[in-house]
Amino acid sequence: MNVSAKNHDEVSALLTVTVDRADYKDKVEKQLHNYAKNAQVPGFRKGKVPMGMVRRQYEAPVAFEEINKLVNEGLNNYITENNLRMVGQPVPQPVDDFDHNAEQLSVAFEVGYEPAVTIDLAKYEAPHYKVEASDKEITQSVENMQKRFAEQVPQEKIGKDSYVALEVAQVVEEDAEGEHHHPAKNVTINAENKAAFKLVKSLKMDESVKVTKETLLADEDLAKELGFSKADVEHLHHDEVEVSVKDFYGLNNHELNQELFDKVYGAGTVNSEEELKAKVKTELDEYFQQNADIYFVNNVLEQITEKEEIQLPETFLKKWLMFSNEGIQTEEQAAEVLENEKAAIKHQIIEGKLMNDNEIKLDYADVLAQAEQLVRNQLAIYGIHHLPDEEIQKYAVEMLKEEEQVRQISSEVAMAKLKDVILEKATKKETKISHDEFLEILKK
Repeated sequence: MNVSAKNHDEVSALLTVTVDRADYKDKVEKQLHNYAKNAQVPGFRKGKVPMGMVRRQYEAPVAFEEINKLVNEGLNNYITENNLRMVGQPVPQPVDDFDHNAEQLSVAFEVGYEPAVTIDLAKYEAPHYKVEASDKEITQSVENMQKRFAEQVPQEKIGKDSYVALEVAQVVEEDAEGEHHHPAKNVTINAENKAAFKLVKSLKMDESVKVTKETLLADEDLAKELGFSKADVEHLHHDEVEVSVKDFYGLNNHELNQELFDKVYGAGTVNSEEELKAKVKTELDEYFQQNADIYFVNNVLEQITEKEEIQLPETFLKKWLMFSNEGIQTEEQAAEVLENEKAAIKHQIIEGKLMNDNEIKLDYADVLAQAEQLVRNQLAIYGIHHLPDEEIQKYAVEMLKEEEQVRQISSEVAMAKLKDVILEKATKKETKISHDEFLEILKK
């Protein structure tokens, strides 16, 4: 077996894999003899089927399978041994006359490469903001903790400070046919949910009001606050829903005391209001800084994408798009799709080049650590900050049993490592700003 390359230009080539009959003949014969031993054909005892009959029926498909294996193996080995960084996937050229008995067979593939480019991160400069939490944000975060562990207080009627638990059920018409069981939705609202609150604020306990499907379609805010997406409303089986008040109450925020500190962070971690605010500030600063770091990295990547000359194998990419997408039938269609995707492809090549040049590699420990952090973040949403490490790891291992999760988390880890490289090597213009100022920059 031999692989030869004929370069079209610096970023595309024709790779031809040539297979000799001797490379696969013995494997084909072995397969055919196995078929002959085990084939059950009417009129013949098991193992007594004539070899000529077996050969006529099975030789061509068996040979094709073995040739295909050899060709793919040869192509992949050539790509690996020559350290070729591919763009898209190899596109096989049609084989006009496939004869498995020929002494030699050749299969050609159009391929596209990433261009040779050197990226000097040090020549790229961007603002690197040092973002600090304000007293207002620290106070708000502490108040959110108090609200999370607030005590429910019964009320005589719905007021502007009330939280209202609602049941939302479809109203079945008397003459309705078919399935009538549609599970009710349960939602809790307050005055911030303006449309729903206005609808029920004059109701008493267990009183209800009906809302038409037409109204929900016209008022997306109301529909959303009652638990319906636009698609949910469109697929309602009946013309009305009934919104019933099941409970309403006020909230007394939890006192700022040791009990609250322990509920949020675990026993003895925080022992005073000053320590709490200091810890909250540290957490907010770290979170804000992560966002500021990402802003810096994205800024640098955008500059690189804009300024670096990245030659794409455009002729090949059009062929690949037509080969891999049934909906793309003509070169004109492929050219249009490619034009829309050029920036993304260029961006992907740059990221891959930076990872390769900086020897960014992943291992299971990296992916597991990221999965554990995701578990901690999810638990923190529910106010759980002190689950034992072994329990966190158990949830993370379970998460990594899903292939899509592994792919997504691996991508996050790779980007995190690339982020660290860019933060280290690109040039920073250090600037201190408030979080509000940073948010204004992001809006622009």
